[in-house]
Amino acid sequence: MLKQITVTPYTRRDRHVVSDLLFRNYNVHTHLDWQETDKWLETQQGITRLAWQHGRLMGMLATAAPLGDTTWIRIAALADNADAQRTFEALFEALQIEMIAMQVRTVAVLLIRDWLIPFVQPHGFALAEEVITLRRADQPPPLEEQLLNLVIHPTRDGNIPTIARVDQAAFTPPWQLSDDDVREAVRASAYCTVAVSGERIVGYQASTMYFDGGHLARLAVLPELQGMGVGSALVNDLLRRFSRRGITSVTVNTQLSNTRSQRLYERYGFRRNGYDLPVWMIKL
Repeated sequence: MLKQITVTPYTRRDRHVVSDLLFRNYNVHTHLDWQETDKWLETQQGITRLAWQHGRLMGMLATAAPLGDTTWIRIAALADNADAQRTFEALFEALQIEMIAMQVRTVAVLLIRDWLIPFVQPHGFALAEEVITLRRADQPPPLEEQLLNLVIHPTRDGNIPTIARVDQAAFTPPWQLSDDDVREAVRASAYCTVAVSGERIVGYQASTMYFDGGHLARLAVLPELQGMGVGSALVNDLLRRFSRRGITSVTVNTQLSNTRSQRLYERYGFRRNGYDLPVWMIKL
């Protein structure tokens, strides 16, 4: 006889067994950007469901708080000894009911590892985009550009709501960041700068450092000023900042379909390095 699977919402008292599930098992997917799992679970307004059999945690699924009508699967995990297909089905069915109630229409997942494909594909998920990586290495810093009516300066805490509005205007779902995501990106960044025209913030970038390399984690410019040199000014300034720290290897991610951003990065010597990740989506 099949053992019953019970699905429950995540609560704080579950955090230790969740940590064990994520640490000790092979089929684990986490796509949390700048946050640790514990903090993300405590602060997000998305949906997190746990699957149990006889008091033992067999799996979990968690989505981000919807932005508009779109969300991401941020955590998926199945215990090594779970009836994997049944456990995932129970979790996704519970999540789907909640997502529809929250008027979510599109669900995306970044397939960092292929193990998720046999579980999401039967629900209608299909390849929709690719996140590609470009790298710039062993090149001199770019020459300083003359900026007309544009000033680049470090981000201040009070800028975060405005930066979030810039980000959400610059990107379409599911690529926008929430206010909380922007706040975490700024907090985790080594360099975060804004481009100001007059008294208006028109663009920003957030970058991180690791060992002897750097990563341009986010670049956004207001749509009406894209192609007008704002993104170029932010990238130019960032590369010179990294160079002063002795960092000559810098990476950046963008969507395969975002040819405008690719052209910008290629002008500064970035080249694709083959590290691409598929994004699968479903319409509910």
